[in-house]
Amino acid sequence: MKKVKIAFWIVVFGFVGLVIFQNKDFFMSESRLMIDLGFFYYETPFLANAVFFVAFFLVGILISYFSSLFKHFKDARTIKTLKAKETSLVETVSSLEKQLTAQTVPVEPSPTATIENEPIEDEPVEAVAELK
Repeated sequence: MKKVKIAFWIVVFGFVGLVIFQNKDFFMSESRLMIDLGFFYYETPFLANAVFFVAFFLVGILISYFSSLFKHFKDARTIKTLKAKETSLVETVSSLEKQLTAQTVPVEPSPTATIENEPIEDEPVEAVAELK
């Protein structure tokens, strides 16, 4: 499975590289980004489009990392709570088992449930040797 994942990512990066190589003129052309919020206006200097693609890609990775980080902390807290609950339940079960073994009374077999043991006749060793 590990080799399949490596092959998959090689193919993905190969296609991304192919798209970038075939559209080199677009990625190397310069443009600027303008932000006009009414009360705030900002205009970047002329930069290559590839810089904007990389910058927005990195911002997306950071946003997804921080959103999953909060989920990780929440899951860790839930796991800690469930482990504490499990420990208390295991302790309860073990204490109940100890109480049960302390109160156990040996049970005598009923007279109707007797099984007669029939003696097993051993075959002579010579007869067994002949079968081999």
